[in-house]
Amino acid sequence: MGRRLNTHGSLKSTLAVITLMGGLACLGLLLFLLKGSPGSETKDVLIPRGLSLKAVSELLAKEGVVQHPVVFQNLLRFTRGNKKVRAGEFRFRVGANLLNALRVLYQSEPITHSITVPEGWNVRQIAALVQEKGLGKSERFVQLALSPNTPKKYQLLTPHLEGFLYPDTYLFSRVDGEEKILETMVNRFFQEYNSRFKSRIPASGMTLEKVVTLASIVEKETGKPEERPKIASVFFNRLKKGMRLQSDPTTIYGIENFNGNITKADLQRWTPYNTYTIPGLPPGPIASPGGDAIEAVLKPDSSEFLYFVSDNNGSHFFTKTYKDHLRLVRDYQIRRKK
Repeated sequence: MGRRLNTHGSLKSTLAVITLMGGLACLGLLLFLLKGSPGSETKDVLIPRGLSLKAVSELLAKEGVVQHPVVFQNLLRFTRGNKKVRAGEFRFRVGANLLNALRVLYQSEPITHSITVPEGWNVRQIAALVQEKGLGKSERFVQLALSPNTPKKYQLLTPHLEGFLYPDTYLFSRVDGEEKILETMVNRFFQEYNSRFKSRIPASGMTLEKVVTLASIVEKETGKPEERPKIASVFFNRLKKGMRLQSDPTTIYGIENFNGNITKADLQRWTPYNTYTIPGLPPGPIASPGGDAIEAVLKPDSSEFLYFVSDNNGSHFFTKTYKDHLRLVRDYQIRRKK
């Protein structure tokens, strides 16, 4: 009889070789994925919404984050990147390996940018800041905020969202966009309103919109914070007597492309916001009042003052009669301009 082949041993040897080769291939792949020479340099990359895995890989390659976009694209696909890659701005290590780039995309928090809206700013000022910070387009922001349809979303009976973009410090991503930024600021207003003011509005005899409108005027007229309740009392006293509010900031708000110099003609020209020519309150707020200005409207001082004039040092003189007011205007405004 012929010699019997040891097929069992040959098969074992073959499997061992295949296993070894497979292991070496896996090891090679792992070393390839781990290959990199990261330094201290970082690169911030914005991943827009809706990018395909191919587009993400090509973007990171263009920015110098990954060296092999096709391999990285396959790695994203293999790890179900279509469900894990998020839009946002991310910070990568330049020259890092593919697994490091993958970890940043899947696990790191997107970069956010701080934006502070001061009390008394209007929509156009806020829009300019949003654009300056690279968070959106000023024109688009203004268009959305001043659209007559936008307030309806929040059941507000005002011409636009002016006055309801709460002054505060916010954190936004560069992919949030103008609409989300507006929504966040309005929601912040309602958080403050619901916690501090909502239960007190009915007793004021005013609607929310009128409270915020008057608060915005108080905010713009106030130099020193402690004067807000007194300034609010002046406006309430004038309203009770049927007097016009005669507030310069409201008049300025109604002037298109205001050049910084209010004239007698400006005071006499009719606009919906010129409280020298219209009775009562303007149709809506002229700026974003802070919580303290709203508080001053809901709890004004008790006074008989009907006038106030700046002392040119951030404070005001308050008077009950027009005669005293004219004297102070002459002493602190007219003579100062000469």
